[in-house]
Amino acid sequence: MKLSQISLSALRTFAVVARSESLSIAAEQLCISPSAVSHQMKLLERQIGHVLFIRRSKGVKLTTVGERLSNNVISAIQRLEQGISQLEHHSLQTLTVATIPAISQLWLIPKLQFFYEQAPDINLSILDQDGLVDFTHQPADLHLHFGSGEFLGCKSVLLMNEHVVPVCSPTLLARYENPEALLQASEVRRLTYTGYSEDAIGGITWQGWFNHSKLILNQHQAETRYNHLAPLFQSAKHGQGIALGWERLIEADIKSGKLVVLSNIRMPLKYSYYFVIPEHNTEKPEVQAFIDWAKSFSAAHNDT
Repeated sequence: MKLSQISLSALRTFAVVARSESLSIAAEQLCISPSAVSHQMKLLERQIGHVLFIRRSKGVKLTTVGERLSNNVISAIQRLEQGISQLEHHSLQTLTVATIPAISQLWLIPKLQFFYEQAPDINLSILDQDGLVDFTHQPADLHLHFGSGEFLGCKSVLLMNEHVVPVCSPTLLARYENPEALLQASEVRRLTYTGYSEDAIGGITWQGWFNHSKLILNQHQAETRYNHLAPLFQSAKHGQGIALGWERLIEADIKSGKLVVLSNIRMPLKYSYYFVIPEHNTEKPEVQAFIDWAKSFSAAHNDT
């Protein structure tokens, strides 16, 4: 006889009756009526084809077949309960990822739901930090960093490269005949990223982009400087000027139309986005899971 032909609910009730040797006590424990217990036991006896109980004035007594069945059923239920208990007390893995603020706010956080779906058992901590984290004093497992990929005593894994293009809001562009006129307009404000510490090695300036594009920079344009990229791009979205947009960080804004690209001339940055991992963390499964997810997500969305 197959298990699929037997009522699992009746088996569970049978285990309680077998332990208590009483239909009424089993009913109390299961929060059902004694008649419902009796009905399930009769159903189980019909399905198995054997008498399981001898009814007495006070309680019931298991038959030989009933005793054999109760031993197996109770043992199986105990194993199930142990398995469920182990799941309930399963300790979640903890992963601390340090990132530069720009990539945290603009690239990583909007995509994290996809990581949660892939790794629901990992507790994640995000640590925003401009400079490379000090792994000897800070509780970080890895750092998503922008740099050369050469980090003493650590392993580095390339995530994606970066380019810049000039961008602005569609409302600002609409005031001008074409993007070229906007780029040269004296009344248009340039939004400039200054950076500092390791971030400064991006090495991109408006003069550099105009030289790369073989265009002449209008020296009469006013300028607003930002030392972080997120407020720089926010300013551009509000129509306050033109900015050199880091493509990987503003891809969502470009796709949604919040920012428009003013030139198809892309200038590559000298450095790239890397995972920096201390040697003692490279074999941690949660570290590898995060890196594998980020790389596969980046590759699938043409971010490399």
